Amino acid sequence: MKKIISGFVLTQVLLCGVAIAAHEEVDPYALEPSINGGVSASGLFASQEEEDAYLADLAAEELEPCINGDVSEGGLYASQAEEDAFTGSIAAN
Repeated sequence: MKKIISGFVLTQVLLCGVAIAAHEEVDPYALEPSINGGVSASGLFASQEEEDAYLADLAAEELEPCINGDVSEGGLYASQAEEDAFTGSIAAN
């Protein structure tokens, strides 16, 4: 009995899927912008305008020093000058 019900449900699901798929007219290339060359120079954005807007926003924000690589050699301070000043004050004591 369970096999019959399972088979019936599976058949109905497959028939519904086929019926829905037959009525949908989907452009197969609409979801992948790189197929038609519509991506940014880095390939990370769907258009060059999106990448330019992102980079402009990124440049306008104040970032943590570690994000843009401006950290001390030890990685514990926001700049090398701060680390030198701190380690110099420890050495003086």
